[in-house]
Order: sequence, then C-alpha cells, then structure tokens
Amino acid sequence: MSIVRRGVRRTGPLNPLRAFEVAARHMSFTVAADELCVTQGAISRAVKTLEDYFGVPLFKRLGNGLELTPKSRILAHKLTDIFSQLADATDEFQGSKAAHVLTVWTYTSFMIGFLIPRLPDFQLKHPNIKVRLISATDSTDFNRDQVDVRLRYGHGHWQGFDSTLLFREELRPVCSPKLLAEGSERMDFEELQKQILLHYDGRRHDWADWLAAAGHPELVPHDNLVFDELSVANQAAIAGVGLAMVQKAYFANEIANGQLVAPFDTVLRRDRGYYLTVSRERRNAEHVSIFRDWLIEQLGGQPESEHNDYPVLRVANG
Repeated sequence: MSIVRRGVRRTGPLNPLRAFEVAARHMSFTVAADELCVTQGAISRAVKTLEDYFGVPLFKRLGNGLELTPKSRILAHKLTDIFSQLADATDEFQGSKAAHVLTVWTYTSFMIGFLIPRLPDFQLKHPNIKVRLISATDSTDFNRDQVDVRLRYGHGHWQGFDSTLLFREELRPVCSPKLLAEGSERMDFEELQKQILLHYDGRRHDWADWLAAAGHPELVPHDNLVFDELSVANQAAIAGVGLAMVQKAYFANEIANGQLVAPFDTVLRRDRGYYLTVSRERRNAEHVSIFRDWLIEQLGGQPESEHNDYPVLRVANG
C-alpha cells in the first residue's frame, strides 16, 4: 500500500486574511477597524501585507470607496465561510468540555444595578454555563474574539452585530430618604434648589434635560458634584450626598427596600436604550442564545410601565 504525502500548503498570513475578510464584507476599512477593535491604519497595513504576499491588488481604490477585484471577491466569500466554520468548530470543541464560559461585557453601572442581582437565578437554572463579567466603557477597546455578549447603550445599530432591545432609557431623580422631610417621600422644586445634584461626567446633560421635561429648565441647585463613574454617583445618592439621575430599571430593589426614594413623578424618556449585542460569528452559539432568552425572560417581570410601552424587538445589523 502506498501512502500519498501531501506537502504543506501555503495559506497566507492569518491575521491579514482576517482583516481582509472583514474589510471586504463591509467594503470599508473604517468599519472593519471598528469590528476588530483596531485602528484604520492597522487594517490598511494588513491588507497591504496580503497584497504584497499575493503580488496582486485586492481592492480597487475609488474616489468614493472600495471595489473588490473579481478574484478577490471569490476569495472574500470563501474566507467568510471559513472563519464562520472556524468559530463553529471552536464552539463545538468548547462544548465538549465540562462547561461553557460566557463572557459578558458591560458598563459598571449596568452590571451592579441590573445584571448582578439577577445572576443567581441564571446560575441556578444553567449551572453548566459560567458567566465571566468584564466592566468597561464605550471608549475601551475589547477583544472581539474573547467576548460573547456585549450589553450596551445606544440606538441599536452596530455594524456586524445583532441587537436585542432590553429596555428604553427612562431617567428619574432618586435620593436617600434622609434628604426628605420626616415621613415624606416627595420633594418640591423649591426644596430641590437647596440640594446637591450628582452628575456622571459622561452624561452632563441628563439633569438639564430632565429639568426641562419637568418644566423647570431655569432651576439652579445649591451645588453640583461630578463623578467619573456613574456607579459612584449612584452610591453617593444612596449615602445621602445628593440626588442622582438614574435609569429606572436599575434601582427597583433599592426603592422597594427603602434605601432610595423617587421624589418626583416626571420621567425623562429617550429613543435610546440598552441592548444585548452579539457578533455575527457568535449569534447562533447555544450558550449565547440561552443567556439572551433568560435575560428577556427576566425583563418580563418588570412593572408594566417600564416594559409595555417599548416591546422587546430584534434588529439585525449587517
């Protein structure tokens, strides 16, 4: 019996191939850089490396954008299939091990106020999925290949991601009962002028927008304190430092147990919201689907005023 030995086949450098596939899929170096969390220059250099390797141009640089050559279009389509199969194979291999690790990226305030109080229920129902939490901000780079789910704030459109709306933004002031008259859960605007307003540096307009919605845009408080972290501003409110402008869905427990009160009826609603986003490579992974369905189920337990006006919907982005 003869054995046919195949020689080592050249495949080209893997990272530049990945950069080219993403750039070809979006027909944009800028969008590709956003998807891979690198600079536009890094994408350009990777594509140039691949063009030097093959000895032919992969894109036609036009005045109003990019165009694939006939041969590079075939290569791009095949690479998309290959990288999708590679992601599936990785998920399948990890599934053969004892437990899945689900990596969730989100803001500290969302993590503390909304997600962590609910996680024991998820762990009880799905003990074979271990949740790993990463806290960061929108400006923080994250490794796309190491994050399964990203919970983020915006309008729901992120190139290369599927988005599931969790809840719309609904802001209202909260404070410690210590700031109110004994036995009262209300505050009038004359009293509000004597208080300290707590602000998150990344969202300086929340209080001004709420005051305008409440019909008191001219109100000047006793003082303002600005915090680099929204979660710190919220904790300052619990401690009785002043009033914080918070997302309604975050503080149901603190209001229920009397740590905080909501002394005004006005709620500031915006067309932005909080979304569960998943990259197209991971959107069919079983442990991701389980987490998404569980989180939507959790939202079904919210009061109707926080849920029914804005039904959960899915937005497929690219």
